[in-house]
Amino acid sequence: MSNAERPYRTSPAGARRAGFRILPGATALLFLLFAGAAAGGVDAQPAQTAQIAQIETAAGKDGTLSRHQGWEVRYGIAAAPASPSALAALVGKAESFAVEVVKHKDEATGEARLYGTGEAHGLFDVPMEAALAIVLDFPNLKAISPRVKEVKVLETTGDHLFVYEDIGINFMGISIGYKLDIEVYADQLSNGALGMRARLVKSHDSKLYASDSSWYFQRVEAGGKTYTYMRTWSSSGLRNPGLGVAGVMKLFTAGELKDQIAAVAKLAAKR
Repeated sequence: MSNAERPYRTSPAGARRAGFRILPGATALLFLLFAGAAAGGVDAQPAQTAQIAQIETAAGKDGTLSRHQGWEVRYGIAAAPASPSALAALVGKAESFAVEVVKHKDEATGEARLYGTGEAHGLFDVPMEAALAIVLDFPNLKAISPRVKEVKVLETTGDHLFVYEDIGINFMGISIGYKLDIEVYADQLSNGALGMRARLVKSHDSKLYASDSSWYFQRVEAGGKTYTYMRTWSSSGLRNPGLGVAGVMKLFTAGELKDQIAAVAKLAAKR
């Protein structure tokens, strides 16, 4: 049984499917730097290198669900809060973890590639449904993802949608920007938790090759009180990265992920 499906001192969430209509919280700079898919669509995603495949394998060792409906995700409570006291240490704050940047060469094309992955999680006194609603609040996406320049819903069918995004950043002369189409699903898990998963179906400028990301929300108890555990994850790759891009990833990723979690919690508390 995976950690995502295993009760972890959970309380009834009363979760219901809602009108899911947005990408997975656009993980600010991380998503900006990492997100991408082959211009030909998700079926054109290349095989992973051994090092990249090992990252997913390692993520599942604590019971985390790393695959759902064929998509790579991170559903479940991460290994860090393995005890009630460790879980309580996350109350009211966000922490980043498992942040990695891998440079590699694609054997099929010979092109240089950059793969990045990272996560953040925290425990907050907010309703789980409100937290998810913030992530799904398309008109106000910039409140949690300031790098977003433009967002358009291309198609919506129930809890399945396609989204266009234009995102970018300039830092110390390094300019990074992408225009993307994203496919999104929302999930209600058997333990009452809520999940959101996304992957890119098109890179309009062909700069990016493959991407997956997810959000996970679960009601848990810590110190005799019920909180919402939040976890966000993103990993994707960049084709022929420019000079300095890897350094920007390493410099900003951890902080941006924590800021994303904190922003969702702050806005959810107002609902």
